[in-house]
Amino acid sequence: MKAKELREHCKRVATWVNWEKTCDQFMHGDPEAEVKGIAVTWLATNPVLKQAARQGLNVVVAHEGAFYPQFKGTESEERHHRQKRKLIDELGVTLMRCHDTWDRMPGIGIPDAWADFLGFDSEPRDTQSFYKICKVNGRTVEEVARRILEKTKPLGQRMVRIMGDTHKTISRLAIGTGAITNPALMHQLDADSILATDDGIQTTSCGLWAVDLDIPVLIVDHPTAELPGMMALATYIGEQFPGIPVSYLPCRFPCEAVL
Repeated sequence: MKAKELREHCKRVATWVNWEKTCDQFMHGDPEAEVKGIAVTWLATNPVLKQAARQGLNVVVAHEGAFYPQFKGTESEERHHRQKRKLIDELGVTLMRCHDTWDRMPGIGIPDAWADFLGFDSEPRDTQSFYKICKVNGRTVEEVARRILEKTKPLGQRMVRIMGDTHKTISRLAIGTGAITNPALMHQLDADSILATDDGIQTTSCGLWAVDLDIPVLIVDHPTAELPGMMALATYIGEQFPGIPVSYLPCRFPCEAVL
């Protein structure tokens, strides 16, 4: 099996992806490389890349990008990108991104895996939607937040932020992942509360919206909401390509809190 066969598989199953514009590309390395093993991770940090190589996993599939342009034109951006490409070459790794494919994969992709991980009953999600409705059965906002924290602590989540009335009783919690947790769109799903991510909202505008409209917003870290989906992706790849070693590697992204 060559590395490019993994992307070709994604192209066959992910009919919702615009394959002319998607970010689901090989970020570095050789797509023609023979696959010895596959590592699945949320973010391909240098420690993850080194761990993959130590384990003989020469293809790394990451949900997020490895060469972001936010620091473009600065010395640190040039140094970071140059050093990372050099490291990947030295390790003999091929790095591929699987984002648009897995963000909407029915049943087992990022949103559905997140809902399943939280353990609330949920409503079916349209393939085109990034959001799901979880039925929290008349709990208070604080009770729901504590349930979420209990579930997500093993993923590294240290706290759940709340904007709004912590004592309000809620029933329909709209959940989303990544940087696309738009509270207004989520509320339109007949939701009385929102579970967003830190990258998916702006504190001031979202806080004002939540307080003035009395729609509580709970917030977790971006990776927290997507790690269950990446674990599911590792399982899926292993099922689709039997005989190829596949491992999920936690990226240990340093979202820490001092409490």
